[in-house]
Amino acid sequence: MISLHTWAARDLDDGLVAVMNDVGSQIGEFVERKRAEVALQESEKRMRSVLDNVSDGLATIDQTGVIDSANPAVVKLFGYAEQELIGQQADILIATTHRSAFDNYLQRRLKLDIPVSGAHETMGKRKNGSLFPLEFVVSSMQVGARHLFIATLRDISERKAHTDALEYQALHDALTGLPNRSLFGDRLRQALLAARRNQKMFGVLLLDLDRFKDINDALGHDRGDSLLQEVTARLRGVLRATDTVARLGGDEFAVLTTDAKHPEDVVASARKILASLEGPFAIADQMVETGASIGIAMYPVHGDDPSTLLRRADVAMYVAKRSGGGYALYQPEQEAQTLRRSGLAGELRRAIPQGELVLHYQPQITLASGAIHSVEALVRWNHPREGLMPPDRFIPMAEETGIIHPLTAWVIDAALSQLCKWVADGLDVSVSLNVSPRNIEDHSLEEMVARALGNFKVEPNRLTLEITEGVAMAAAAAKALHRLHEMGVRLALDDFGTGYSSLLYLMRLPVNEIKIDRSFVAALASDPDSGAIVRSAVGLGHNLGLRVVAEGLQDRIAEAVLVEAGCDAAQGFLVGRPADEAEITALLMQQAGLAKEKLTESI
Repeated sequence: MISLHTWAARDLDDGLVAVMNDVGSQIGEFVERKRAEVALQESEKRMRSVLDNVSDGLATIDQTGVIDSANPAVVKLFGYAEQELIGQQADILIATTHRSAFDNYLQRRLKLDIPVSGAHETMGKRKNGSLFPLEFVVSSMQVGARHLFIATLRDISERKAHTDALEYQALHDALTGLPNRSLFGDRLRQALLAARRNQKMFGVLLLDLDRFKDINDALGHDRGDSLLQEVTARLRGVLRATDTVARLGGDEFAVLTTDAKHPEDVVASARKILASLEGPFAIADQMVETGASIGIAMYPVHGDDPSTLLRRADVAMYVAKRSGGGYALYQPEQEAQTLRRSGLAGELRRAIPQGELVLHYQPQITLASGAIHSVEALVRWNHPREGLMPPDRFIPMAEETGIIHPLTAWVIDAALSQLCKWVADGLDVSVSLNVSPRNIEDHSLEEMVARALGNFKVEPNRLTLEITEGVAMAAAAAKALHRLHEMGVRLALDDFGTGYSSLLYLMRLPVNEIKIDRSFVAALASDPDSGAIVRSAVGLGHNLGLRVVAEGLQDRIAEAVLVEAGCDAAQGFLVGRPADEAEITALLMQQAGLAKEKLTESI
């Protein structure tokens, strides 16, 4: 308040009034400015208090990328004092090799003020020069008349390590640590691209251990696993760093040699492998001897696509095995000779109409109740001479020769025919069956399923088709899967976790359930990492709205882990082995009878 006094009475003329109004106006503006400055200081104090007390690193930067302030979390994370950072460009916190991409991100946020979805992942650099994975997010805010940018900085080392571990598990064999079939296929495709570009050759070797099944049956699976690990060590010892050695499954290995200058170089690798396996293996208290049969196919002489090279290496391996071990280089006449000598292809084609194929069924239970709600149909060939043959003896041959199409049609018809009988008898059950990649690739599956559903008038959602993860991720499969989904058929990703799926693509696929691969389930009792993978798979599946089934359940400890993880269902020897139609029907009838008794008692 300002007062003006005078003893002399005087009239306020217009000039004096104008002066007094001007003085008052200036004083008012001064007071308001002071109030605004105080409010701004209080706001900055509050903001600084927040910045100093959060766990994330927070820094304010101006429109040119210069650091104005940094909270204690930034000081702790990078090892700089705050005063050392003020006035420095923000990229002082970024590894030199990553600054170009970082500066581009910062330019878009600060100068153009373009919203950028998601965080910028880069490599942070501490004062002592050490590097670490860093998440950097810039957001803008208005403080009074000032336009500030807030940078959030977070060390994501632990998250990256977890992601990398999951990716490693998805691409590597759990037992041996070698690349699995999925990663080997990717390396093979890369080798093809490089070889075409540089006009070079390379070799594919398929290796199958001799007498492994006998050793496994005689000594037990644990010692069989130990033998596979010892074989892996010897393979690594004789192959070059540029070679890729992978375990495709069971006792089958594959080797990719990418720097061969002559076919003899690849043959030399095969000889080294055979020599490395000659000495006995010390497995627990036993001395075990094994050898190998190796088939070799060369690019571009024997094929110019992955499937052809693998198939022809497999044919050559069969020739080597039939001749008593050693190696064989693919020859065109081998393929025809293999089929002619085995005679199985023609016999299998005749076996379908002659009624030699049968279905066995393996029960799948709901873990929460223990009730069987579904069975998986598994084809067997009741061969007149060989007896009951499992599918791995004839399915690969059926795929190679095209017999897989009538075979698949028979399996679908037989499974739905049996399902109709069960439903007619009042049994609430569904059936699942595996389908071949060949049926997906040529789109023959949709027609088979549509015809069978029309013939047997079964509810489509009682049929689940199981597709391997690798096949489902292929772009060519998308159309077939969507057509099957539109029919009302359920789709399941089989062997989940053994391939590496894009989560974005997985979200777009019309699948209803995922089946966790048996290798992870079998290791639940002894391997904490398998438990973590299974829990992650269950969480992922449920977050995507999918039903999660565990395969290969064999012990109570694993069952307890699955129940604790919230897994929906399981199948395996602990639940029940595959059995013929009569035995499974009796089991389902018994379960239905018990359910009726419980319902009667409750009434």
